[in-house]
Amino acid sequence: MSHTETLRQLFADLESIDFEAVASRCAKDCRYEDVPVGDAATAIGPAAIIAKLSGGLGDLESLETTIHEILEHGDTVLVERTEVWHHPTGESASLPVMAVFKFREGKIVLWRDYWDMQTLIGQQPPGWLERVAAANTKTNAKANANAGA
Repeated sequence: MSHTETLRQLFADLESIDFEAVASRCAKDCRYEDVPVGDAATAIGPAAIIAKLSGGLGDLESLETTIHEILEHGDTVLVERTEVWHHPTGESASLPVMAVFKFREGKIVLWRDYWDMQTLIGQQPPGWLERVAAANTKTNAKANANAGA
């Protein structure tokens, strides 16, 4: 399977809100970054990626991803896409995203998303940011406890 095909399947899994399937395409040391948020929101490894996706997208009713462009060169793939998040309360948010993916031995080792914070935040339903922040705090506390074990 080409890297492009792997990413098309990853986005299909994301649309299905199947975060375990998404993470299964990532290497054990995969780094998933949301550039506008910074290092605090970076997830490393499949378990952390599942937790991150669950915290931000887990309560969506559905998610649509339109891929506009994919450029594959060696083990690097650039993907321009638009995500449309559909909340159970009826609101939706459309987010243009540019991403860089790097592969090693068929697995994703870097997933770096670039998007605009104001575009995202300005379209979310009331309380969404607080729920995401609480989920991330809980995930980080659990990850730190597991790291100390």
